[in-house]
Amino acid sequence: MHNSPDLDARAAVPAPGPDGDGSAPFPAELRTLVRDCLDDLDELVGRYVPEVAALGDYEDTVSSEDLRDTARACFELLLRLIGDLPVPEDLRAVPERLGRRRAHQGVPLERLLQAVRMDFRVLWTAFLERTRPEDLPQLTRGAVRVWEAVEFHTVHVHAAYLDEVAVLARERERERTAIMGRLLSSDGRDQQLLAQAATLLQVNVQSDFVVAVAPPESQQELRRAVAARLTGQSWHLQQHNGMLVLVARLPQGADAPPPGWLDGVACALGPVAHGLARVPDTARVTEAIAVTMDGATAPGPVTLVEAWMPVAAARLGPIAGMLADAVLTGLDRLPPHERQRLVDTVVAYCASGSVAAVTRELYCHRNTVLNRLSRFTELTGLHPTRPTEAAAVLFALQCDRSRSS
Repeated sequence: MHNSPDLDARAAVPAPGPDGDGSAPFPAELRTLVRDCLDDLDELVGRYVPEVAALGDYEDTVSSEDLRDTARACFELLLRLIGDLPVPEDLRAVPERLGRRRAHQGVPLERLLQAVRMDFRVLWTAFLERTRPEDLPQLTRGAVRVWEAVEFHTVHVHAAYLDEVAVLARERERERTAIMGRLLSSDGRDQQLLAQAATLLQVNVQSDFVVAVAPPESQQELRRAVAARLTGQSWHLQQHNGMLVLVARLPQGADAPPPGWLDGVACALGPVAHGLARVPDTARVTEAIAVTMDGATAPGPVTLVEAWMPVAAARLGPIAGMLADAVLTGLDRLPPHERQRLVDTVVAYCASGSVAAVTRELYCHRNTVLNRLSRFTELTGLHPTRPTEAAAVLFALQCDRSRSS
């Protein structure tokens, strides 16, 4: 439903009061000029069209026939308003039709308003040419009325243009959301879908993209960061599977998101998608990271390199529990608190590879750390000091946490 102002012809230009002293005086000579010009609309149109076409923005978007037709209707409307003559219903809709049509054609608003206000000069010139020198003072009394009619017309064109621009923006956003939703749910092989998405995002299909996913608790953070930091970039935000997904084109030559893009935003950050066709798979991986992360405590973006263990554990299904049991069953004979001490020591050692660092982190003696590592090996058969075995231990611990959560 469009909400543009209703064009009331009688309210357009205030008529004079009973004593002839209204806000816009109406000299009798003006009505005669109006009727003369109504009989010669083609002359007005002939003057107006070349001037508007010379503005430049009209030349490639609005045909000469279109300009003539709309100019003729606009001049007839203005003359009837100026002359306080009846305005047919079809003419009342002229400003709204003009504003909406030019919005669809992509004429810049500033240029449209400039063209509309040219009506005054064309009309006033025509009036002057038809006025004897001795009648000029009388004509001058009607100048305000002419200007009010043109301004009234301009306001309605302006309002209709803005209304239509808003309608078109909503339609484009709905279309973009629908296309991007299909893309994110696809396998990335539909070339027509990729072309549509590239057109809507105004990007090259072969561009590189960053994909970030925010869980519900940090979606507003992501929205604010995008609005503040990605100005001038091609990006799109999309609700998908309960998450907020950001797809943004990387700047030319960049192989990672520029520093500061997502700083402080608790979100999952996927690997760079090389081409729009890779975006769906990247989005699925990034959503998997977001599912495993704690959005309330994450200090910033969490990458796949940082989150591969919980992501992999979540994808293993029943195998994850079997792996945890195979590696950690030997610890079950320990009391819970002693088991936890061994696990904490192993995790701290695997994080740094330094016994000294573990002693500082856990506030215990060097020999205590070595004894705990040795005890863990005794119970599980795996050495946390050997990289390949340490990886199996850490992954088994992650699988154990995943099934307990």
